[in-house]
Amino acid sequence: MLNGLQYTEGERDVGKIKTTINVDEELWKNFNVIVIQKVGGRQLSNVIETLIKDYIKKNGGMHK
Repeated sequence: MLNGLQYTEGERDVGKIKTTINVDEELWKNFNVIVIQKVGGRQLSNVIETLIKDYIKKNGGMHK
């Protein structure tokens, strides 16, 4: 664990972290179904990362 972030093996090299969030179960199920239908289940992390980047941009934050 580094700076409160948990890294999985190999992820430190590419700058990715593994984290846990709590989300309403029905909300998660609906989101998951939509992502699978649109881009496939293995893309779930990429979709969430894109949503976070968009949120940061829309709310005055900076992201490289």
